[in-house]
Amino acid sequence: MERLTPAEEQVMLKLWQLQKAAVKDIQELYKNPKPAYNTTSTIVRILERKKFIKHQSVGRGYIYAPKVTREKYREFLVNHLLENYFDGDKQAFVANI
Repeated sequence: MERLTPAEEQVMLKLWQLQKAAVKDIQELYKNPKPAYNTTSTIVRILERKKFIKHQSVGRGYIYAPKVTREKYREFLVNHLLENYFDGDKQAFVANI
């Protein structure tokens, strides 16, 4: 697994909330100013290439769903912080929180 960019993370947070969604559904959860539809669509395709999400054809469009759970990604991020910023020292990590 790899870290997501802030834009990718925002899309994933919205998709985790919705569970299944078209790009327009994801975009509706953004506050104004909303990113362009094409921008959101591009990020969704990147997330699919990175194997964070999957799609299903519905009519002429696609419905997207997470492949990676929010909990798995959270665990990955905590481990990343622990190893890269606290040299694996859980006590130092907890003390900093």
